Amino acid sequence: MRREQLPITVLPSWSKLNNVSFTGVTVEDLGDSRGFGLVAEKELSSKESDEGPILLTIPHELVLSAEAVRNHAKLDRHFQELLSAAGGKTTRIDIMLFLLMQFTIASSKSEQKIGVHSPWTVYCQMLPKRIPLPTTWSDEERLMLAGTSLEAAINAKMSALNKEFEAFREQTDRLVWCYQCWWEDRSLDVSDWVFLDACYRSRCLELPNTGESMVPCIDMANHFSKFAAYYQEVSSDGVVLRLGPDVQLSASEEVTISYGQAKSESEMLFSYGFIDDTNQNMSTLALPLEPMADDPLGRAKIAAFVGKPLVEIMIDRDSVRWESPFLYFMSLNQEDGLEFMILQENDGSRSPLRVFWQDNDVTEVTDTFESLIETHDLNDIFKLRAVSLLQDRLNQQLQRLDDTEETVKSLPILVQVHQDVQKNALQLRKTETSILQKALSAVDAQKTRLLESEVVLRYLGGADEEQPEQSETNEEEDFS
Repeated sequence: MRREQLPITVLPSWSKLNNVSFTGVTVEDLGDSRGFGLVAEKELSSKESDEGPILLTIPHELVLSAEAVRNHAKLDRHFQELLSAAGGKTTRIDIMLFLLMQFTIASSKSEQKIGVHSPWTVYCQMLPKRIPLPTTWSDEERLMLAGTSLEAAINAKMSALNKEFEAFREQTDRLVWCYQCWWEDRSLDVSDWVFLDACYRSRCLELPNTGESMVPCIDMANHFSKFAAYYQEVSSDGVVLRLGPDVQLSASEEVTISYGQAKSESEMLFSYGFIDDTNQNMSTLALPLEPMADDPLGRAKIAAFVGKPLVEIMIDRDSVRWESPFLYFMSLNQEDGLEFMILQENDGSRSPLRVFWQDNDVTEVTDTFESLIETHDLNDIFKLRAVSLLQDRLNQQLQRLDDTEETVKSLPILVQVHQDVQKNALQLRKTETSILQKALSAVDAQKTRLLESEVVLRYLGGADEEQPEQSETNEEEDFS
């Protein structure tokens, strides 16, 4: 799809026309990987006031939300047809369709006279052509993420985007104007759909009253861990950007906001396309989990689990913690007292899958097995199984990083890799390797302590008495 581009110098006149108020700040091209950003036009300070001054005001009617999309559809019959055919599923999809409509209206095919212009028709043309989310990287560039926690996530996201695009094409190719604009000459392809998704995810804000929204101009502000400003939804004025408390900025200094203080490096790279080198907060890593291949209850556990099957590792200086409700669920089996049932209702129908632990129905709380096993006599045995499974998972991830290291090092030599892509991918690999090594050391120590537990020693002693022939071997007990 051809995307018309307007220079950012058009923004002041667009803002004036649409009642966007800039006070002491302006948008500039920062000339490096940061792209556009908000910059102070004069000295700004909140040192001597309880509340910082308002720097930017966006009228409510410019906020692109689910409600705004529905309202625009009432004015634009072509967009209403598009929304009826392919929308109505999620706010993300609906806003992507709106953005696609604006890009199409602004394209060279204006002779078709489709759609109704809105302020976003012009604003979309000022958005950057390159959005550096990993989904927009080339296939070769994405190989730089092999072995990281993003490898599986990006593969899954790309698969989902391809399926969405194919569904979108099937839903719209019978609409005459859609066929003429996009499908007749194949001017729209999956890379455009990926771009629209990247546009939305990298610029979306969560507003307390309006929900997921894109807010023009405020979305030009870059992230910094020690942010200078914050946005507010104000019922009377729409959305405002306000200078943070106890902040002093010089003229020409960048005005930054926070995209999220608790986000890991992988989350920042996935959603925004960069890693914040200045963030000194806790390091975190989330790894997906799968049931053991030989577990007959594996598929049932995935189906019945309340939440996502993953383990989250948190490192704050020398302190290592991990959380994984699924790991405890995953480590239990039928002999321990875990059962899955489909019950017959009074009307003859069958209930959804139910989960029982020690004869108690725990279907709604399968994410609380760490506490459910606390009072069991074999609690330490169950914990040892979970820790052993985690140990295996950490080793597996470290091995994957190590196995792909040479390939990653050679990629920039063999193919073209954008400088920022290389920098961010290598930073993520370095960080996650460090997290995994520290976590593995802590898990090894935790496993050693559990092996010294009286419950574990007694359990192993009983196993040895029942199977004396195993005592002559040097094989380590498998607690998985």
